[in-house]
Amino acid sequence: MAEPVRLRFSRSLYAPASIARAAERFAAFGPSIVDAEADVLVLFSEVPERLRDRLPDEFSNHALFQTIVDAREQAPQ
Repeated sequence: MAEPVRLRFSRSLYAPASIARAAERFAAFGPSIVDAEADVLVLFSEVPERLRDRLPDEFSNHALFQTIVDAREQAPQ
């Protein structure tokens, strides 16, 4: 079995709740979230070899997008 794809997200830029929502959309790839003090680590255990290079960028973009959407929804009008 291949090593999991590991991504680390800084809390200074990414909201942990937004990362969790993004991970729901990538459920087919077996994401696990480890909530550390300074960072959030996401591990994908079920990534086909043909997507291993592409998944980190795709997920990072989606997590950033979700962070922006969530921040806008919480901002006072």
